[in-house]
Amino acid sequence: MDDNENLLIFLFVIAALIFWLTVLRPRALAAEIQRVEERKRLSAEREELIETIRSAVPGFILKARNDFEREYRSKGDINFFGQEMSPLLCFGYRVGKTNGRSEADRRAILTYCLTVDFDATLTFLPSSYLAEWGAPMTVQRFNRIYQHLTSRADIQDGRANLALAVQQWRDDASWFHDTKIADVQKFRFLGV
Repeated sequence: MDDNENLLIFLFVIAALIFWLTVLRPRALAAEIQRVEERKRLSAEREELIETIRSAVPGFILKARNDFEREYRSKGDINFFGQEMSPLLCFGYRVGKTNGRSEADRRAILTYCLTVDFDATLTFLPSSYLAEWGAPMTVQRFNRIYQHLTSRADIQDGRANLALAVQQWRDDASWFHDTKIADVQKFRFLGV
């Protein structure tokens, strides 16, 4: 290589460095600042939505939670907590003719369950079980609630005496999916 080629390469490297420092790097920094600001905005919006739902919780949900804990503790802390027993049940979610709640009540419970902090409100339940339900307003929590409703319906499907309960589980699952998925998807990148 002669001196002209070396000079040309040197000038090219200097030009690339100047281009990176004056054009590319500022754009990358601006994009990162924009991502951070969007994340802050979404986080604040998520917290505001959660707080709005939690602060407007109907009294029957809190009463059901207290009644459930009292019954749970009186039985000596049941070790099995799964398909029939769930956080939904803890807050009073019931379907069917005999002890079923109204559609409005069931849907209020589902909305609350999506946003409530199970670790803080259901301290009497095994933490390993609660971890399966995920954090409030996450895809994991959404999926767990939705799957719980659909699996309850699937398990009892075909039993004539539970036809109403099965229909209510399916209707609630469909309503839950259709009305809550947009919010959950909106906040999914917050990594909570």
